[in-house]
Amino acid sequence: MSPRLHIEMINLARAEERRARMQAELAQAGVDAQFHPAFDMREHPREEMLRHCRPDGPWGLFHDSNMAITISHAQVWERFLASDAELCLVMEDDIFIAPELGQWLDDLSWWPTDADMVKLERWRARSLKVLLGRSSGDYRGRRISRLMSRHVGAAGYMLTRPAAQRFLAERPFNITIDNLLFNFNASPVARAMRVYQIQPALIEQGNEPEGVALQTATRNRPEGLALLRQKLKRAYYEVAYPLPTLASALTGRAKLHQITFHAQPGPEAKQ
Repeated sequence: MSPRLHIEMINLARAEERRARMQAELAQAGVDAQFHPAFDMREHPREEMLRHCRPDGPWGLFHDSNMAITISHAQVWERFLASDAELCLVMEDDIFIAPELGQWLDDLSWWPTDADMVKLERWRARSLKVLLGRSSGDYRGRRISRLMSRHVGAAGYMLTRPAAQRFLAERPFNITIDNLLFNFNASPVARAMRVYQIQPALIEQGNEPEGVALQTATRNRPEGLALLRQKLKRAYYEVAYPLPTLASALTGRAKLHQITFHAQPGPEAKQ
């Protein structure tokens, strides 16, 4: 019997066009997701955001818009923990979804027994490569491999109840949501997780209406020495991989891969 699953899509109440677009995307994939109003920085004073997030951290200054998105993810985790579900799928409202995602969610026999999280997403950057361990198995032509290096984006991932509890215990958050979840150098709690990656991915960002971002902020942008400190911090955390990760790469137990996204998997999933 498959674990019970809580599925949510993060969406601002005022973002009706995005919601309609995502409802169509979910329908073609056979996925039924809940929509709860996301944390809207237009409706909350910055002082309230600072009760959930710190203004600075290991990745540098924490911008208001990123605080709002991170808080929205945390609210999903809280609703998940209030349910009786064993796993949670979190999605953002600007994604393309492979039509077979519903079949993956109907039969979770592929879930790695030791996984805390599984990342379903590919980040759209041609130059980005991530370090993947040997496959723990494949399902429907896609591989499920241990993720061993930073992978950007938090638009589609699954996590367990203990993982949600551990992330919530990190409040006030001091780093953006994708770095909190998937930056093993800068996020100690991410470093303690066993994270897997689906390849080719089932989700990709970029499916959004024309126009500017819905949550933008011009405050707390670094300049001068503050900007230099931020750049130095980020440069350090880009290379500060733990010795076991470096050893896995050097011995061939893990290899760099460019994550792809395909509505239907192809032969490259077997590579």
